[in-house]
Amino acid sequence: MANTDTGLVVYEKNSETPMAAASLTKLMTMILMLESYQDQLDTISITAPGYIYDYLYGKNASTADIWKDETHTLRSLLYAMLLPSANEAAYIVADYMSGSSIDNFVAMMNDEAARIGCTGTTFTDPCGLDPGNVTTARDAYLILRALTAYDVFATVAGTPTYDMGTNSRYTTPGTYILQNTDKLITNSSYHRDYTKGGKTGSLGEWQNFAGWHSQDGESYISVVLN
Repeated sequence: MANTDTGLVVYEKNSETPMAAASLTKLMTMILMLESYQDQLDTISITAPGYIYDYLYGKNASTADIWKDETHTLRSLLYAMLLPSANEAAYIVADYMSGSSIDNFVAMMNDEAARIGCTGTTFTDPCGLDPGNVTTARDAYLILRALTAYDVFATVAGTPTYDMGTNSRYTTPGTYILQNTDKLITNSSYHRDYTKGGKTGSLGEWQNFAGWHSQDGESYISVVLN
């Protein structure tokens, strides 16, 4: 846990130990998307390529129920990556940004991680399903801190539910509602007013979380892995 205003680390334990990043990986995919397209979230729409579903098939991956050949705006894909941690949304963005070369996108992810100061992070896919995606608690703090510079990210991550709107299958608003997996901001027994948003992740029986919080005029980022 670190104070984002002063950079002071309030508490740490094994903060430099590389561990599976799981869906915290999507935070880096979001950074790359917002760096390039933060002003075009509603003007760029992407059609989901079919080949990504061959990779996701049988992996019990979390999704936003986006089908191949469906078209969504970058804003909707951002909500899909953050709220239900949609793996197909991360791949749709990565395919678009890399000219259909996921390997190139992964290289972009690793270059960006190094640029912001990560020393124990390696990415192998854009979503986190591959256990080869590893990070440390310190690096995850740096990644989330970089993302909080984007106002749209703060808005999206702090949203309990989102209507994906209309597409070829859903013509009535309110029929395609995404739910946020971050129970600290939803109307649940875990709700905390001081939590402004965050990202969950899991592979198997364990979970990751990276979130930011504000209380009494001070802001913090907290990370827990495995």
